[in-house]
Amino acid sequence: MPDGIRLIGHTAMHQEQYIKVRGMASPYDGNLIYWSRRLRTHWAAGTPMARLLRRQQGRCSSCGLTFRDGDRLEMHHIVRPADGGTNRDNNLQALHVHCHDQLTARQQAERNGYPRQGLPSRGAV
Repeated sequence: MPDGIRLIGHTAMHQEQYIKVRGMASPYDGNLIYWSRRLRTHWAAGTPMARLLRRQQGRCSSCGLTFRDGDRLEMHHIVRPADGGTNRDNNLQALHVHCHDQLTARQQAERNGYPRQGLPSRGAV
């Protein structure tokens, strides 16, 4: 054999065990709990958004609806950084973009002295 080249035996190769997908399950079937548990080792599982989704059980903190594939999500600071809030997970919540817009507008109006209108949000205000 030429210098620097060697054959690797089959037993020296990395092996990864895979778990078969249950029945006819699909990431697009709406069973977010199954897929969030299944994909815990996914490369994105350690991101702040993934941790929030797991903590919130795949639901929006404002409207309470389950996030669906294709929904646009944003992270919301419960206590604004300008008011001393942090970027830690316990000060963040995942919201639909439109829920985040409504919550932010309501909070801005309250800071400007306007009374709260409509029903209170189910999220932290």
